[in-house]
Amino acid sequence: MSEQRAEHRPSPAQRDFAAQLRELRRRTFDEPTEATLARRMGCSRSTVSAFLNGHRFPGWPHTEAFVTACEGDVREWRGRWLHAKRQIDEARLRTAGGPPAADPPPAPLAEGLHAAARAGLAVQWYRDNREFYGAAAERVRRARAEIRVTYTRRFPPTQYTTKASADYFRAIRDWAAEESDDERCVRRIIGVPEHDGVPDADMLAWMRQHHADTSGLLTYEANVLRWTAAADGLNMALIDDSAVFLAFSGGPRQRLNGFSVEDPRFMTYFAGYFEQLWAALQPLGAYLAAVDERFPDRRA
Repeated sequence: MSEQRAEHRPSPAQRDFAAQLRELRRRTFDEPTEATLARRMGCSRSTVSAFLNGHRFPGWPHTEAFVTACEGDVREWRGRWLHAKRQIDEARLRTAGGPPAADPPPAPLAEGLHAAARAGLAVQWYRDNREFYGAAAERVRRARAEIRVTYTRRFPPTQYTTKASADYFRAIRDWAAEESDDERCVRRIIGVPEHDGVPDADMLAWMRQHHADTSGLLTYEANVLRWTAAADGLNMALIDDSAVFLAFSGGPRQRLNGFSVEDPRFMTYFAGYFEQLWAALQPLGAYLAAVDERFPDRRA
């Protein structure tokens, strides 16, 4: 969702997006009230008012629900929302002394590490699975607004036995489900191992359960990356607008280490890469429906 409260005056991009929402609402045949919109969007009337007057920037699930309630084109508005969010994020980073006006392109890992070294950033290293997941879970619990995570491994999370890893996955779900005055969202990219177009059976079973566990959370979204390499991918957790956790795995399935950096500019390298992936991927529910159609014998 990525709702953002305006700490001072809303940015021009945020005010402009609010004006577009108001215009869409006016164009409906039967202009819905704020109370009606709130029911359909799963939020309070005051939150709808804040979106419409530009005091808050809505996340995508709330925007999608608003557009649907106002009979708009969801696909068109997805592009509008992404454009506005990029402008708002850039303005916030510039105000905080972040990157210059020109966007840094999504960078490979080595370039991102060199950037951290040149900037003299403090890096926290984690030697093993327990240290990494323990630190990541603790940071998740302190998140304010947004968590973006990837999971691209050969085995589902249920096949890792450490308590720390289980606590980490539970912490993300609990944070998304927690009742809070702050608008919050989780977006997860799941890499599903495929061989000749056939998804791994264990991962598919976990994805079905994960979809069932999270489908009722308006604050949680998952997209699917079809993964054909016979190896784990680089995994990351991006928390709010500054914390980056990068995990490296290999060999035995329990082996994992990594590091974290808290800095808005460093975040832009990985946030840009995440957004590039996210926009190109299929939602988890749609992926599971497509698998059921292609492989009826694998239906749950």
